[in-house]
Amino acid sequence: MSTNIQIGFVGLTHLGLTYLAASSAKGFKVIGIDFDNDKIEHLKKFNIEYNEPNLKKTIIKNRKKIKFSSNPKSLSKCKIVFISQDVSTDYKDRADFKNLKKTVVNTVKFLNKKTILVILSQVQPGFTRNINFDHNRLYYQVETLIFGQSIKRALKPERIIIGCKNSNFK
Repeated sequence: MSTNIQIGFVGLTHLGLTYLAASSAKGFKVIGIDFDNDKIEHLKKFNIEYNEPNLKKTIIKNRKKIKFSSNPKSLSKCKIVFISQDVSTDYKDRADFKNLKKTVVNTVKFLNKKTILVILSQVQPGFTRNINFDHNRLYYQVETLIFGQSIKRALKPERIIIGCKNSNFK
């Protein structure tokens, strides 16, 4: 099933590339955005830095449905955009959310008034509440990837867990 809906993925780390590849394999047109120009140039040549089974193969097979860019203006055509950047941790396994927050801020200003924004990155509770974006169009999806099985799990997840604003929740 092919569709004209364009899905954006911002942050082309292992997480972002995996979901981008899986979405293209399911027939969606996707755009992968990363603010690192060198990374984008490598991806356009299919130089994938992650040694994940079937990741490169899936991207190459679906290359006609995939666009890579460092220009976030391209996101204005997307119906849904995923912030899909891996969160780095320090030597004590403490998450550093500064880069993720910067990515969110640098992304939302390019989205149109109907775009749905999904935070796919692993964040602490309350993170999405602090995002300056229409919370009726803001979601959080728990990612459950396992290295070595990521494409398989992204294509056929055992479960999908999504959170959103619910004014009826007490």
